[in-house]
Amino acid sequence: MQSPSHSERALLQLVSEGNEQAFSALVKQYRSNIFTTALQLLHQRQLAEEVLQDVFLKVWLQRAELREVENFPAWLHTVARNTIYTAFKRSLKDKMLPVGDAEEHLDAGYNTADPLLEKEYNTLLHTAIERLPARQQETYRLMKLQGLKRNEVAALLGVSPETVKYNLDEASKKVRAYCLAQLPLGALLLLLNIR
Repeated sequence: MQSPSHSERALLQLVSEGNEQAFSALVKQYRSNIFTTALQLLHQRQLAEEVLQDVFLKVWLQRAELREVENFPAWLHTVARNTIYTAFKRSLKDKMLPVGDAEEHLDAGYNTADPLLEKEYNTLLHTAIERLPARQQETYRLMKLQGLKRNEVAALLGVSPETVKYNLDEASKKVRAYCLAQLPLGALLLLLNIR
């Protein structure tokens, strides 16, 4: 197994202690590779940017465990691969394509993320959803968490499908903004300036 260089080990130690400058350096070092890979697999710039943000949000949420990571590039690759896989499945679901036929484009070695990270990520998501206005919250939960289609949600809420789309778009923006606001400022600026 590849051991990290002394400088990378020191950087990971600083990040694990919550050092925002070290985290920004880590983001700067790895963001390009993750973004390029996500863009190549997903073929959508916006989705690749979301994946990049999600990957580093997960790294920040799991920062305390970084000092135990033996091979950070491989660990980060796994986090990125799983996040890309999830985005790919979600993208296919949104387009209503059969997932089974398209999964072969991604590594079949996908497995569930660390339960502690998943719990922290879900807690953050739950908090973000709770902050939404009532109608956006309801729309977001029905579509994103329960998997209902736009027309089903429209009928259930007694509104037009366009209103459902608008509420979901607004809710998604606010949820993402809240989650990203939990990242250190320097890392957030790096993630938002990937061009």
